[in-house]
Amino acid sequence: MSFDKNFPTIIKIANLLKYYFPLRFWIFLLLYLLITNGLFWLAHIFVYSERYIIVLEYIWILPLLFLRRRWSLVLFALVYTVVYIFDILYWIKQFYHYDNIVEFIEILRFIPHAPKLYWLFITVFVLYLAISLFLILKYIVRLCSGRMIWSLGLLYLIFAVFFFDYRGVNLSNRYQTSGWWGSYYETIQNLKFNHEFFWRGTVKPEFYDWPHGGVLQKQIDMQNPPKKILFILNESWGTFIPEHGAVNPSVDAPLINIPNVQLIAQGENPALHSTIMGELRELCDLKAKSSNFILGPFDKFKQCVPVHLQKEGYLVQAFHGSYSKMYDRKDWYPHMGLQNARFFPQFSNIKQCHSFPGACDYNIVHDVSAANKAAQGKSFIYWLTLDTHHPYSEKDILGNYTYDCKQPIFDGRQEACRNLNLQHQFFTVLANEIKAGGFKDTDIVVVGDHSPPIMLDKYKDSFKEDSVPFIHVRVH
Repeated sequence: MSFDKNFPTIIKIANLLKYYFPLRFWIFLLLYLLITNGLFWLAHIFVYSERYIIVLEYIWILPLLFLRRRWSLVLFALVYTVVYIFDILYWIKQFYHYDNIVEFIEILRFIPHAPKLYWLFITVFVLYLAISLFLILKYIVRLCSGRMIWSLGLLYLIFAVFFFDYRGVNLSNRYQTSGWWGSYYETIQNLKFNHEFFWRGTVKPEFYDWPHGGVLQKQIDMQNPPKKILFILNESWGTFIPEHGAVNPSVDAPLINIPNVQLIAQGENPALHSTIMGELRELCDLKAKSSNFILGPFDKFKQCVPVHLQKEGYLVQAFHGSYSKMYDRKDWYPHMGLQNARFFPQFSNIKQCHSFPGACDYNIVHDVSAANKAAQGKSFIYWLTLDTHHPYSEKDILGNYTYDCKQPIFDGRQEACRNLNLQHQFFTVLANEIKAGGFKDTDIVVVGDHSPPIMLDKYKDSFKEDSVPFIHVRVH
């Protein structure tokens, strides 16, 4: 008595499964999933990033590969590249917050001035795209056959009916995706705040009022402003969360503990996630739907603080350690009333620091102080700092660390620890300049531009996301 004669139905099912789901199909699928997702699995291990374990878009395009025709392979390569680029764009959102593709493309123009770490990531992304396509089209495709289209269809039908549960939408937010599997298309369609990211987005900024108000106009009485004002927009100064009351007050303590310095106010204020949005918030009490400020229109810039103070007879000056081409500041600064702006290399000491290419703030402070002293009448100086920019290079930390990064509180928070050390260093440098006689009879307002971005730390929640600290002192 043979097994075949007694169980014909089972044998037929087994033969069908063997025909449609041969071992070669499973080997192919395993290798393909490894290639298309491997970079992000490694990133999850080394950078602690979040992303779907398997992105379904890579599965959907497989029929083009299974056909094994010249035209289908070319089309597969093109579509695969688009999916990969979109995959990278969404992955980046968890570290660098941008609203739409147009805004991101505008930022790419400034990559030549970016830190080396960012160049490293770009190189890895490009190399992995080339290597993955080479492996798929040179070797993996040999395991394919047109019959596998039916295999994939049946497998996907089983997956959709019994396993797919929209977990991508449930476990994702506007900055990252997470879960065993998911589709970016599904995520975008189901999350309202991602619609603008998917489409071309806003071209013009469309400036409108910032509902919370900037710190500068809250602290400085524009009807009766002090004779001399130094306003500092402090790059990546945030409020450290995992602490017990010791860290945050000590960061700006050097500025307070000076005999001729009077503390007027300190606290926190709502903020967005980019430097130029911080500039717009603080100098003009505005926000914008796009970072492409160069397109204008600039009619609302008439309400900016520098414009108002110029009308009151103030000498307005601006300092920033980076290049004037960064975010096209040379083009839209004048509309804000910042005609007298000095960028790299227009400083007495043009030594470049490492966190972000540009002059070191601990040198620029002397130029700012000299400009403040030289002003005979009413003066407003705007200083946008630079050295505390991500990735918070340890090479920019002078001398000993104020905060020991080996403390348990900084376990898994090394980027955050370096940021705090650089911030304390900045306030120490500013305090030393005050002690040396700089900024006499000057109101100084310092506020963070945005919450510090965290990329390499295990824990990404070191700083409050939507608010920044500020301090207002008066030097007598």
